[in-house]
Amino acid sequence: MKALVLKEDKTLIIRDEPKPTAGPNECVVALKASALNHREIWLGKGLYPGMRLPCILGADGAGVVTEIGSEVSADWKGKEVIIYPAYDWGNDEQAPTRQFRVLGMPDPGTIAEYIKVPVSNILEKPKYLNWEEAAAAPLASLTSWRAMVKMGGLKKGHKVLITGIGGGVAQAGLGIALAMGADVFVSSSSPDKIAVAVESGAIAGVNYKDVDWHLQLKELSGGIDIVLDSSPVDTLDRYFKFMNYGGRIVTYGSTGSPKTTISISKFFLRHIQFIGSTMGSPKDFKDVIAFMEEHSIRPKIHKVFPFTQAIDALDALATGKQTGKIVIGHVD
Repeated sequence: MKALVLKEDKTLIIRDEPKPTAGPNECVVALKASALNHREIWLGKGLYPGMRLPCILGADGAGVVTEIGSEVSADWKGKEVIIYPAYDWGNDEQAPTRQFRVLGMPDPGTIAEYIKVPVSNILEKPKYLNWEEAAAAPLASLTSWRAMVKMGGLKKGHKVLITGIGGGVAQAGLGIALAMGADVFVSSSSPDKIAVAVESGAIAGVNYKDVDWHLQLKELSGGIDIVLDSSPVDTLDRYFKFMNYGGRIVTYGSTGSPKTTISISKFFLRHIQFIGSTMGSPKDFKDVIAFMEEHSIRPKIHKVFPFTQAIDALDALATGKQTGKIVIGHVD
């Protein structure tokens, strides 16, 4: 089978790899589409600890079950499915085990013609989603759902700030927050991305490169309850200008400043919570897919590349110009 492989020297190649065979509790999925995440870029730069290469990249995918293991119900064969993009969360819904890991290093990923996964890692694909949308949903929607709903306590009527609105998690968060009945504000350095978000239902946005962006946000929103934050600033005290008492800042990434400072007195006197979150449990995955299906939420697709141009797709992701997910389509 064809697969996108990150080699030992951290170069990329599309090459033939052995087709997987299902174990007793596993199934083989013929992938119809895969979606990219910034994780693939960080892996290519060697920025993950304990890297084991070569490895097939990709965490997000959807396809058809073509082979089942001896202990898997025959009902799964031929099903259109969406894949939970990780292993070994564990039994504690509060946090994963130390063994938790995302598909696509060290385990084989989804940017391939086939992948084998435990049957517990698959859900039936919602019929209203096409293959590209289904592939774009898992990691981004799961991350934003857990961050805003489980960790942030998102409810109807809350005021939410979503930073870096061009990214996949931010776009997924926008759809979920709007469906939940929240008032959404966004930030970006791109006026075009802000405009697209407003067209999609956000109330307003600010350019985080403006020195007074936090003051603008206070004026626009009257106060924020939850921040879905991919890029915390180097001085979190700026957030106190627009955070409501009891607000939650939930960060899932570090594309901004790798370190931040904070005024402890402002932090506890305002009952502000600063929460780290990434990915989510299998239960979170089932919950978010069910919520998306209930509200007919469609992941925003920036561009679909053919499988033969998977390396070009990663180059496009690295430019940071996308609004939504970059997807790799597979030839039937």
